[in-house]
Amino acid sequence: MIIRRKKSNLKAIAFLEIVFFILLIIIIARLAKLQIIDFKKYQILAEELRTFEEEELPKRGEIFIEEDGKKIPLAVNDFSYTLYAVPAHISDPLKTAKEIAEILEINPNLENKEFKEIYEKISKKNDWYEVIKKDVPREKVEKIKEKKLVGIDFEKENKRFYPEGRCFSHLLGFFGFKNEKREGRYGIEEYYESFLSGKSGLIKGEKTVGGIIITTAKNFFKRPKNGADLVLTIDRAIQIKSCQILEEAIKKYEAKSGTIIVVEPKTGQILALYNWPDFDPNQYSKFNVEVFNNKAISSIYEPGSVFKVITFAAGLEEGKITPETTYEDKGFVKIGNHIIKNAGNKVYGKRTMREVLEKSINTGAIFVAQKVGIKKFREYVKKFGFEEKTGIDLIGEVKSNVKNLYEDKEIYLATASFGQGIAVTPIQMVMSFAAIANNGKLMKPYIVKKIISEDFSFSNEPVEVRQVISQKTAEILKDLLISVVENGWGKRAKVEGYLVAGKTGTAEIPYVDIKGYSQETTHSFIGFAPAQDPKFVALVKLDSPKAKFSDRTAAPVFGKLAEFILKYLNIPPTETK
Repeated sequence: MIIRRKKSNLKAIAFLEIVFFILLIIIIARLAKLQIIDFKKYQILAEELRTFEEEELPKRGEIFIEEDGKKIPLAVNDFSYTLYAVPAHISDPLKTAKEIAEILEINPNLENKEFKEIYEKISKKNDWYEVIKKDVPREKVEKIKEKKLVGIDFEKENKRFYPEGRCFSHLLGFFGFKNEKREGRYGIEEYYESFLSGKSGLIKGEKTVGGIIITTAKNFFKRPKNGADLVLTIDRAIQIKSCQILEEAIKKYEAKSGTIIVVEPKTGQILALYNWPDFDPNQYSKFNVEVFNNKAISSIYEPGSVFKVITFAAGLEEGKITPETTYEDKGFVKIGNHIIKNAGNKVYGKRTMREVLEKSINTGAIFVAQKVGIKKFREYVKKFGFEEKTGIDLIGEVKSNVKNLYEDKEIYLATASFGQGIAVTPIQMVMSFAAIANNGKLMKPYIVKKIISEDFSFSNEPVEVRQVISQKTAEILKDLLISVVENGWGKRAKVEGYLVAGKTGTAEIPYVDIKGYSQETTHSFIGFAPAQDPKFVALVKLDSPKAKFSDRTAAPVFGKLAEFILKYLNIPPTETK
């Protein structure tokens, strides 16, 4: 029995030795694989655990206007805080929800929809991220942090703030999302995105398990390049007054929409640009996307009788008429099967060209255009900039539509002579008048006066596009436009003590889907003052007002704006009683 037990023990020991030997071989093989064969793989994994790479975002450039030598902010950088939860770490969701609700001033009752949503989000036990609320005010952030709630934290994000709100909305645009990326949208923000955005930096290095940067490691740091600041040509006082006056006019005349543009004719600097309806760039997500389009540059319209000034410019420059040239008005002109009449079906009889413009006689404008001829008429339309974009530094500018003039049909020449059958933008229209005010020189409009970055400073200078008409013709037109205000339909645009030049325009609005014109009209007035040495040119446009003619709507609105600008700029009166 003893011998058998010894043999059995020896066999067991031998078996264990074999097992241990096999295990040793396996361990050695495993270590060899880890330390030799897979060494590179695990070295990379280890490096990945302790190395880091982070993008350093640049500071977005800010937007200003200058006032008495000081910079007034229009678009500045701020921070927003997003409150989020890690539900997996929250042991008592109801208690946590109530503490958050108390600070956010939300009724902590499960019957309250807002509170219920918070509670449901932080009750998801296996969830690691739930957004509770965006744009939490800074003071509430601090109060929540003081609570030291487990599973509750904040994300800090760059935010854009627009101190002037709605009044500058179409000029500035906003800083929003495009294809999941945040960038400038519309207006200055989008047009100058490459300057405002700057360039991201980069940090590469190694950290300890506790997240401390190892200073002895080979760290890499590329500093971000901050975006450039912009200084605009806009005059804050004129811009704000334009907003107030246009909003009052929209309400008074029950118009659907409207535009005011004010430009300095000698330089092309835009002093004011405002469209109604507007939007709040601080809360852009609450508005319909259509309202973001800047109608001053992105919408074409048939200008009506303000375009007669272009017709007269061609006639005077080509020597086809003088202010005292006469013609006999019969109240209508027949062209083929078409009969064109004067507004109100009026018949004026024998009239001078001065009176044609004063009384805005359609048949008189046709008389001038026919003398010029369609080929020459097209040339002047092109010279005044109606076949190209103005090049203004705002996103979304569109071209006009004057294709009818290339069909060589007499009817299209006739209707274009008084601003129907062609469509232009408000910015093109105001710049054409600015050319007359500037002794025949057409300037390029611009809004950004200076670009200031860490590396350079750049100032925009006035750009002359071309000499459209001679100085002599421009002076004659100024005189004729003074007559329109003194003696014609522009009387309500007068400003006491000053000579004002300008022209009314009332145009039927065409249907969108079918041929023909609706009963609705566009009213406009474009003028400048002081007439002999203009300091500003302004366009007032009202869409579909509840009134018949622009002399009772757009003209008095212009007069009110002009009076403010002349007094604000301290321009001494040019006329005495």
